[in-house]
Amino acid sequence: MSQLDMKMKLKQYEQTVIEYLGAQGGHFIVASDDQTFVGILRTTLLKQLAISGDPLTSVTDPDYILKVIRDTSLRRKHLVVFIERMMQGKDTSMLVRQMKNTFANVKIIILTGETERQRLVLLHEIGADNFISKPISINTLIEKIAFTIKPQGKLGQLIDAAKALVAQGNFETALKAARKILEVKPNSAAGYLVMGDAWQGLGKLDKARESFEQASEHANLYMEPLKKLAELHKLTGDMNERLRYLERLDQLSPLNVERKVDMGEIHVELGNEERAEELFETAVQQATKDALNYIGEISEKIAAVYSSRDPHKAEKYYRQALDAKGSHLDHTDIATFNRLGIALRRQGKWQQAIEEYEKALHITPDDPNLMYNMSMAYAEGRQFDKACSIVMRIRQITPSFGSMDKTLSYNMGIIFSRGRQPADARVLFENALRLDPSFEKAQKALENLES
Repeated sequence: MSQLDMKMKLKQYEQTVIEYLGAQGGHFIVASDDQTFVGILRTTLLKQLAISGDPLTSVTDPDYILKVIRDTSLRRKHLVVFIERMMQGKDTSMLVRQMKNTFANVKIIILTGETERQRLVLLHEIGADNFISKPISINTLIEKIAFTIKPQGKLGQLIDAAKALVAQGNFETALKAARKILEVKPNSAAGYLVMGDAWQGLGKLDKARESFEQASEHANLYMEPLKKLAELHKLTGDMNERLRYLERLDQLSPLNVERKVDMGEIHVELGNEERAEELFETAVQQATKDALNYIGEISEKIAAVYSSRDPHKAEKYYRQALDAKGSHLDHTDIATFNRLGIALRRQGKWQQAIEEYEKALHITPDDPNLMYNMSMAYAEGRQFDKACSIVMRIRQITPSFGSMDKTLSYNMGIIFSRGRQPADARVLFENALRLDPSFEKAQKALENLES
């Protein structure tokens, strides 16, 4: 795409957002404790797009999100809700489901950093309209919003219009609209999906099934046709066919606990008690894992309250956070191990801190922050040879580690000097002074090396 085409596209996206917030009476609600993202969004609307008035409501407490949406819905026709996937340590999946079930005029954009694909698939299935991975540029942000508000091409607009006809119960006209979609784009899964809805509305279930199957055939990763087919076979009482489509859905989105229960119920009806028991057990395990993750997140939040005030209590809650995860510990828990280690070191329990760092290093063996904290724990225990060998390994794996942080450079320099590695210590002290020429401790340490 040429630079001119890109600029024209951006102008089209900008106009979509401007019209939505102006003539269409739309409004944005952002549920986030990430003030950097909130600031970028506000700047985009007020400065880049020159939106007048107050187009944005910010919410930092997840307990108030539904109330803010309800109150804003009384004044605004349409809403886009930006919501963090994790907010104040709590998974927001249930909130997303509640929003979609309660408010017909809400579009939902999930804000996320790195997260597992299966979790995003589940969020999409229960109602998320789009996703934003942070950090994000202003131009990409505008594009994401525009596509969430409405399709940005002729075909998408035809699909939206056909869906609206189905929602109004105007099934004959919706059929004509679906055929028009298929003329513009033969084998359009969305076109066949609308056609299936229209046939089902007219009571022609065989034709509806054919249309949904066509939709699924032309988009085998598209979950909506499979969900329609499962529901259709529920209406006709064909348990085996319903089960077949539920199983396909489960392969695409395995974290949906309710679907596993539905599948188990069918197996009970079919007399497959052993398979039903397996599914029910899996559902309970997944629900338990989700619940324990939440307990862990709450425990970590409490630990953070105590981290600088009462390291003993911080230790207790960091341990609870890790214990809650049980055998499901992964790279996302490394920060908790680091914080637990710091809480232990503040109590003088440097040996216990090392034990925790070693557990974490089994998960991420080459994490330089973990190794640095472990070296500091050894230094606090006056085990300078061990501390020194760890710092040497850090510098082999990640040579740039600490190069832009005067305190890290100084601390590693102290470890080298106590570990009888003066040449390496000098390099680190000099780097600390390069970053801050007034750093007196580094200057004194360097002088001591040379004396």
